[in-house]
Amino acid sequence: MVFIAFIVVASVFAYVALGTGFFTTQKTEQTVYSAVQQVGSVVQVVEPVMVQANAPGDGIRYISIMVRAPRDADINVKQIVVTVATAEAMQTYQDASLWHPIGSDVQNPIFWNVRIPLYLVDDPTIPGDLIIGQNQRFLVEMTLADAVPCTVERRAPAGMSPGSWHEV
Repeated sequence: MVFIAFIVVASVFAYVALGTGFFTTQKTEQTVYSAVQQVGSVVQVVEPVMVQANAPGDGIRYISIMVRAPRDADINVKQIVVTVATAEAMQTYQDASLWHPIGSDVQNPIFWNVRIPLYLVDDPTIPGDLIIGQNQRFLVEMTLADAVPCTVERRAPAGMSPGSWHEV
């Protein structure tokens, strides 16, 4: 009789423990889904990042980055601030003409291409510290108000051919 009572008490305890475990698992799952939804509201870089060499081939003329926006997010690319920086200099861009939708859904595109012009590299009167030269590290940061910035850090390729595109 004592053995049966022990089994009944153990089974009740196991039922309560399992119920608590399932409840905790469900709450944890809800928290994870909520976090993923919040993080998913920012743009994400889709590889590869491309750069175009300037006319002499010693610096970068354009940086081209494909980004992915979440399907349900209402992101206005006109409000995204793009910053390009090296160890010596920094340039900021906020221009809707930099952004080009990719695909057939023009109303609510998921993929965008941002093409950042670094016109200064072909101007011989600009000091060298504003040029992203061969084998130089650069950082591109895309910031939207009230969102985590999306940052890309790369190194310009050595031995760029004049006017050609390179994957970095």
